[in-house]
Amino acid sequence: MKILEGIKKGIRLADYSTIKIGGRAKYLAEVSNLNQLKQLIKWAKDNHLPFFILGNGSNTLFDDNGFSGLIIKIKNDKILTEKKNSLLVGAGYLLNDLVRKGIEKGFTNYEWLNGIPGTIGGAVFGNAGAFGFQMQDLVLKVKTINPLSLKEKKYSNKDCKFKYRSSIFKENREIIWEVEILKKKGNKKEIKEKSLFYLKNKIEKKMFSYPSLGSIFKNVLISKTPYKRYFNSKKQEVIIKGEKIKAPQGKVSSGYFIEKCGLKGKRKNGAQIADFHANVIINLKKAKAKDVLYLINLIKEKVFKKYKIELQEEIVILKNS
Repeated sequence: MKILEGIKKGIRLADYSTIKIGGRAKYLAEVSNLNQLKQLIKWAKDNHLPFFILGNGSNTLFDDNGFSGLIIKIKNDKILTEKKNSLLVGAGYLLNDLVRKGIEKGFTNYEWLNGIPGTIGGAVFGNAGAFGFQMQDLVLKVKTINPLSLKEKKYSNKDCKFKYRSSIFKENREIIWEVEILKKKGNKKEIKEKSLFYLKNKIEKKMFSYPSLGSIFKNVLISKTPYKRYFNSKKQEVIIKGEKIKAPQGKVSSGYFIEKCGLKGKRKNGAQIADFHANVIINLKKAKAKDVLYLINLIKEKVFKKYKIELQEEIVILKNS
C-alpha cells in the first residue's frame, strides 16, 4: 500500500479530543484544500479503509482501541471571503476565533459561541446551540462534498433542514467544507461585554476545569415524553412527578433528570458525572472510553426507569471498525 503524502501513522487520538481519551488511529491526515480531501477519500476507498471526518474533537468520543482506518481532520480554517452582509468561512474555522473576529471588527450575533471549543463545520453539522441561540440563526449557505461521488453541492439555510441539535448532514453524511454566515455590525463595546458574559457563565459552571465533551445528552423535548399533557406553553413550564419545572421552548435540561436520579458525582474509574453539571462527564484521571460509556449507559437506564424518558446522545461515539 502506497501511503499518500501528509498521512501520519499510529497517531494518539486522545490528543485530538477535548476529553483526552482514545487509542491510536492507524492513519490520520489534516486537510486544508479540496483536492487533497478528495484524494484522501479515494485512497481510503481504494484500500478498503473506513474513514472519519473530524473537526476539533470537542464532540467525539474515540474508542480505547483507536480507529483502524483513516481520520481526516478538517483544517480548512480561514475566513475565505468577507462580503457586505456575510462571511465565507472554512469548515475548520474555530468558533472561538469567530468570536474574537467579532470583537475585533464589531460583528454581532457570535457572542454566544464564546468558550465553545468546536469548529464551524461541526457546529453546523449538529446545529450547536447555547443560551437560546442556534447555528441555524447564522447560516446562509453550506458547501459540501459527497463522500461517495466526490461531487460538491451547495445548500441554502432551508435545505439544511435544521432541527434541534440536528441537520440534514447528520442523515446524508456529506462533508461540510465551507459555510457562509450572516455578518451584522454592532457596537464593539457591547459585543465584547456580551462575549465575556457568556464565557464567564461557562467558567463559573466549571466547564473548563476538566477534560470533557461538554453536554453528553440533548435536552429533553417535552412533546416527546409522557409529560407532554402537563406542559403549559404560556408559562413555558411543565409538571413532572408533581414538580413544576421551567421548560423554555418546550425543553428541559437532561441534567435535571440525571441529577434527580442521584447520579451527579457518580464515578467509574477515572471518569465522573460532573458534580458541577450532571449532563457533563469529565476525565478526572486517565479515564477510558469504556468508563465514559458505562456512565452513559447507567444514566440512560436510570432515567428511563424513573421517568420513562429515553435520553439521546449529543456527542458522536466513534467505535473502532
